Amino acid sequence: MGSYFFGDVSSGIKTVRWGLGIQYLNKLSSHIAFTADANYIRLVADDDLVSSRKDFGRSNSYIRNLHMRNDVIELGIHGRYEFLPTNDYFTKRKKLNGFVTLGLGLLYSNPQAKDSAGYWHNLRPMHTENKSYSSFTAYIPVSLGVQYKISNHLDIEFELGYRFTFTDYLDDAKGTYVDPSTLQSNDAKYFSNRSAEATDSYTGKSRDLNYIQNNLGYPILTTPDGHSYVSTTSPGQLRGTRFGLDGYFVGMVRIVYIIPRKH
Repeated sequence: MGSYFFGDVSSGIKTVRWGLGIQYLNKLSSHIAFTADANYIRLVADDDLVSSRKDFGRSNSYIRNLHMRNDVIELGIHGRYEFLPTNDYFTKRKKLNGFVTLGLGLLYSNPQAKDSAGYWHNLRPMHTENKSYSSFTAYIPVSLGVQYKISNHLDIEFELGYRFTFTDYLDDAKGTYVDPSTLQSNDAKYFSNRSAEATDSYTGKSRDLNYIQNNLGYPILTTPDGHSYVSTTSPGQLRGTRFGLDGYFVGMVRIVYIIPRKH
C-alpha cells in the first residue's frame, strides 16, 4: 500500500509513503460484495522537499517551511460492485474482473513534526493556530480496482482510491498565523511558524534565507521574546493554503485468499 497526501502542506512524489492492512470480503450477490478493513497508513508532507526557491510560483511554500508526518489508522466498511458477475461456484469466477467501491470509515490521526534536533513532537496538543481538533474523524473511501485470478483459492488485486475526510487538520494547518504571544507554550510558538529557520528540519537541508530577504524582498522580523519569522507569515496571514478538507490517495496491492464453501 502506498499513500499520497493532499492537503495544505505540500506533497509530491518524494512524499509517497507505505502502509499495510487487512480486509475481509463477503459476497452478497453475483455483482455485490461487502468488505471491512483495517489499515495503517503513513502520510508525509514537506514544503521544502517539494518546492524550490527557483520556482517563484511556489515561493510561498518555500517560505512557509512546514512539514508533517501522520500515522493514520483506518477502520472502514465498503460496498463493492464487481463489473462481471460470478453466478457459479467460486472456482469458476472470471480470470480478470474490475470493481468499484464506496464506503464509510473512522480514522485516527496524529500529526507530528520534527524539531531542529531531530525529535518528533505531537502537534495537536500545541494548538499552533489557537484551534482545537479531534484525533478522530470520519472519512469516505472511494476506489477503482482490478482483480486477477492466480489459482482456485488465490487472487491478486490492484486498487487505487481516495479518502475524503471530514477534517482540515491532518497536517495541522488550516487557517492563519496567530500572534506568537497568544500561544500556550514555547513549543507551540516554535512549531506554528518556521519560516525563518535556516534548515528544513524534515530533511536537514539548508535553506537560503538571503534569497528570501534579498531576492524576494521579504524581511525577517523578530518579536520581543526572540521569535523570528518572514514578514509574509505575520499574524493574520494565511498559514493553510488550500481550500477544502484534507484527503489522501492510496494505492494498494492485495493478496486475496478465498475460503472455500460447500456447494
